[in-house]
This record gives sequence, structure tokens and C-alpha cells, in this order.
Amino acid sequence: MEMTRDPSIEQTPAKSPERWSREYSLPWQSCGDPTADSVIEKLLSSGRIDGLHSILDAIQRNGDAVPDCPPVLRSYFEETARLPSFANQDTLSHSQDVFARYGLPMTLSLFCLVLPEGYAAPRPALALSFTKTMYDHTRRRLAETAQFLLDVVSPGAFGPDGRAIRSIQKVRLMHAAARFFVKRKKEWPQSYGDPISQTDLAAVAGGFGSETIRGLEKLGIVLREEDREAYTHCWAVMSSMIGLDDELVARDFRDMDECVKSYKRHQWGPSTEGKELTRSLMNMVNRQLPPLLRGLPEAYLYFLMGPEGAEILGVSRNRKSSVLRPFMGLNSFINLSQHKSRRLARIIRSLTLGILQGVMVREIGDRPVKFYMQPAIRKAWQMDPVYRRFSRKGNLSNYQATVQLPDTTSLQASADTGAAKNQCLLMDLSRTGASILVDPGLNPGGAGSSFTIQIRRHNASVSLNAISCHQQMDNKTGLLRIGMEFDNPDRHSVRIIQKWMDQEET
Repeated sequence: MEMTRDPSIEQTPAKSPERWSREYSLPWQSCGDPTADSVIEKLLSSGRIDGLHSILDAIQRNGDAVPDCPPVLRSYFEETARLPSFANQDTLSHSQDVFARYGLPMTLSLFCLVLPEGYAAPRPALALSFTKTMYDHTRRRLAETAQFLLDVVSPGAFGPDGRAIRSIQKVRLMHAAARFFVKRKKEWPQSYGDPISQTDLAAVAGGFGSETIRGLEKLGIVLREEDREAYTHCWAVMSSMIGLDDELVARDFRDMDECVKSYKRHQWGPSTEGKELTRSLMNMVNRQLPPLLRGLPEAYLYFLMGPEGAEILGVSRNRKSSVLRPFMGLNSFINLSQHKSRRLARIIRSLTLGILQGVMVREIGDRPVKFYMQPAIRKAWQMDPVYRRFSRKGNLSNYQATVQLPDTTSLQASADTGAAKNQCLLMDLSRTGASILVDPGLNPGGAGSSFTIQIRRHNASVSLNAISCHQQMDNKTGLLRIGMEFDNPDRHSVRIIQKWMDQEET
């Protein structure tokens, strides 16, 4: 007997959920990172978690050998060091060139767009709010996030001397540790699923990638399509290596952009934690700026996030928003000399460098932050040492200093005019570094040379290790100007210098 089909019965297959729809993303909200989560759980169960920080500090570059550590940790570093199959070295190099050209406005977008957008979602905001001291941890998060950005997109980041792979591995473990402890807090709702879930990781990749590019567009900088796709490719590689499931890895700009937009629609909402985190972030950033620039970070946040996002975070439009209007047609942020208003352009440049100064100061709680900026990036951004931007010289005749050069020559530094053999001039001082003029015949060593400098003012003194990061002949005196940044200064010394500068201002 022949079977006939009843035309009144529709026999279509079930529709699969649209990519990045709420139906598609919701199950991933309860998934963490099994690989890294397993490592943290095994270290905790065996009582060997205490030595993790020292192990992580020992491996900075991709080519650094893993020190003696538990087998589970060694296996993790070996197995997660491989780039995904879709990674293209030429495209990664292209993305690093893009960052070298547009890194300053991209970094500004990080501070005033990417991080605040994370606070606009109640789930990650609640997880971040579990930190003990809001100010210290806000500063540390800012420093570590800025360092992560530089590690991943600086020239040669994925090569043996780069830091991208090791940095990604470390962040992946920190995410796992946060998931372990946050999930066990009674304040964490079970309905929230996993903190730093697969859904969150996809949005984080999009924040660094497509959303940063959207921030550039709002500043009047429109990347070529090949530049846009190359930069997105870098963060697609990062997302795959940081524990995101292959199904959620967005390979191109459009897909990543849709992921971010969907996350905003489904996750954004007002929360007390989000507003507190934003307020703490803005307060910390403003502390690093001269009085005239304070308030600009909020203005940028309002402009980049839009009224809806700013309202969620409790940020209102302020008077300094009008300062941004002349920059809306700025097509080349890095080559600021081409802009018709160089004075206004310097304000924006100083804003970004001022924030960077704040995160480069390594006096953060009990655990110093070792901030590293690759020399190639300094050169591409035409950066003098950051400390020179906002140092407060005051009356340098009140200071005396002794500088120990690499060849053991000891120099007596003062603010007196003229310099003879075995003498130098103390030209500048801040809590992050100093600047001296020295006779070039004294063999002070090149950039990267280490110094010891003892600074005295009245009856107080500090002794600090420093690294030469900028050297240039001074045409007026014929002496060599050496800009040095303090290398991992202790909190006590930094506070003394800050006190000196405050006294000079008054």
C-alpha cells in the first residue's frame, strides 16, 4: 500500500538558534574553562597553590623555560602554548603594525570604553566587586589589563622574545582561580552560571578587538578593511588560546562585532557594583592627570559608550565634553603634528600618557606591578619617558643625588649650573623616575643600562634602582640627557618622593 503525505502537516526541521542570540548564548553562560579549571583545582587539593605567583613571575617571555613546578602545571604550560590552526603569522604581524600606528587611541578606548563596558554587565561587575580594597584593585586591574594589551599586540608578541603566549596562559589561570573562589561565595547567584564564563570570554575578545575599532571610528579614525580584519585576527587567536570554545571564536570583524552587540543587549543593566567600579576607575584615572585634564575621562566615557551605557554606569555628561568636539574629524591620531590645532591634540595625547603614567607606577598594594612597554612601541608612539610628562620639578636646588654608573663611576648630581668630570645635573624628578645631564665621556651606557641613584632632600634620602630608557644630547650644554625610570621601587621610597613633590607645590 502506498503511503501518501498529508499536505496539512508541515514537516520542516527544527530551526537552530541564531548565532549570538540569547537562546544560543545562554547555555555557554554556565561553562567555564575545563582545562585551566582542572589545573587550579588540582593545585588547591594538593596544597601547592601558594607557589603559583613565583612561578608565573619567573616566566615573562614566550621562550623562557618553565621553572621547577608541579607536573600538572608544567603540562598546562606545554599543552597551551600552541597557536590555533587558523593563526596566520603574516596577519599577526600586520595587526601589530596597526597597533603601533593607532595604539594611543586604542589604549584610550581600553580605559574609557572596554573596561567600563564590562562594568555595565551586572554579572562580571559583581564578580569584580568581591575584591577587598576598591582603589588598590582598580589600579591593579588597570595596570594588568594595559599590560595584557601591550603583551598581545606589540611587535613580535607571539615570537620567542615576545610575551603574548605567556601572558595569555597566566590570565587563563587567573580566570580559573577567580571562577573557583567566586562560585563558592554565597553572594553569587546560582542563576548567574559561571563567573568569567564562555559567554564572557567571547565578549572580552570582542571588547579588545571589534569594540576597540568601533571606539576608533567614534574618534574619527576609520581603518582600512585589511587593517580591521588583521587586528580582529589577533584577538581571535587570543580568544582561542585563553580557553574559548572553538564554536564561539569569532574569526572576522563582523562576527565579533555581532557578538559584542548581542552581549550588550542581553547582559547590560544597572547595578550598584557596576557604578562603584566605574566611579573608582574614573577617580583613579583622574588622580594621574593635571587639574586641567581632570574630568576628561568621564567625558570620553560618555562620548564612547553613548548616553545609554553611561547612564547604566551613573556617568553624566559634563562640561568638558565640549573639548572633544574639535577631535571628531581627526583622521590621524598618532601623527598629531598634522592636526590644525596642535594644542588641543596635545591634550588628548597627554590624557592617554597621563593614565599610562599612573599604571606604570609600581607601588600598588603589597604586590608590585612590573609594567613593561616594548622599546619598539615607545619609538612608534614617539614617547619620551612617561614620567617627564607630569613630573613636578619644584626647586631642584633642594636636592642632592649620587648616581652609580654601570662602570662603577660615582657621580654627584646637583641642580647647580655647569657640570664637570664626575658631576652631573639633576634636571627632573617624579615618583616614577628622574632625568640627569651627564658628560658623555663618562661612559654612562646605552638605553637599558641599570643605575643606582640616591636622592637626598634635607635630612631624608631614598636609594633606588633605575633603568635608562631615553638618552639624547642636549644642544645647549653639550651634555648627554639620560631619562631613567625607577625599577620596581618600594612603596616607602615612592611615598617619600610624592611627599617631597607635594611640599614643593605648596
